Amino acid sequence: MAITVNVGFSRKVGEPNYGSRGASVHLEVELDQGAIQDGEQCRREIERVFDQARDAVDRELHRNSSLSSEPQADLAELSEAIKSQNGRIGAPRLATPNQVRAIQAIAIDRGLDLSQLLAADFNSKRAQDLTIVEASLLIDRLKSHQIPSDADSAGDP
Repeated sequence: MAITVNVGFSRKVGEPNYGSRGASVHLEVELDQGAIQDGEQCRREIERVFDQARDAVDRELHRNSSLSSEPQADLAELSEAIKSQNGRIGAPRLATPNQVRAIQAIAIDRGLDLSQLLAADFNSKRAQDLTIVEASLLIDRLKSHQIPSDADSAGDP
């Protein structure tokens, strides 16, 4: 008589701007009579299957983490990919409510004229009209102070 063992492993990793990505795998194996009768061998076989599942998830997460250390370059690349797929997939997803709130809060905190910034950089009137990629790019730029606030430029001659 064989016994069937189901093993599952999932992992989720955080991403910038409150994002995350995850991977999971579920394996089913049959252990033979000898493994069932020997408790230590059964435990080793189950651990081996868990190790395989863990390795598979780690490889998948690593394979999908190929973004560079330059988030703006990555976002520009993603934005271009979305624009090139626009005709096939449909309109890109709009900024999330959390992104819109973050953009508005950072702009207020830094004393920026958000409508002027949106018009100049994104040809948009409202943060709600940005795509997810554009909103993420803007948040990164605002956080890294790549857009000078009125207070930053006030001390300049």
